[in-house]
Amino acid sequence: MVRWIVAVVLILIVVFFVYVNFANKAPEDLGVTDGFLKACPSTPNCVSSQADIEDSAHYFEPIVYFGTRKETQLKIESYLLNQGRARIVKSELGYVYFEVKSKLIGYIDDVEFYLPEGDSVVHFRSASRVGYSDRGVNRERIAQVRELLADQTN
Repeated sequence: MVRWIVAVVLILIVVFFVYVNFANKAPEDLGVTDGFLKACPSTPNCVSSQADIEDSAHYFEPIVYFGTRKETQLKIESYLLNQGRARIVKSELGYVYFEVKSKLIGYIDDVEFYLPEGDSVVHFRSASRVGYSDRGVNRERIAQVRELLADQTN
């Protein structure tokens, strides 16, 4: 009986990791379209500066920055890359897209930053690809970037 239970548990674990691997495919519609990043899904595992301000589950104020657009984008890129689990998928002046992998299971979050020309603000979208809740990971990641950009000594 114990062997059957162990076998079933192992099969469930394998199925779970296969599911995560297949569900972790990158969305094809990311990027900036007419000045906007993709909207957050209905699940609470996404934050965006361009979500409706009344949508407290998803909305997070844009980040105001000082300095040049290029310097700011380089600070963001350097910071996330130094965290050790991020990789840049696309980078051009004014837009950068990262994939950030979780430590344990390998969930992937899509993290985008948009710095419109002529405006000292960073818009962002940080969203989990899989699951329902992210336990505030995406919001915390953006809060750390906000703190980094608020510190003018960097």
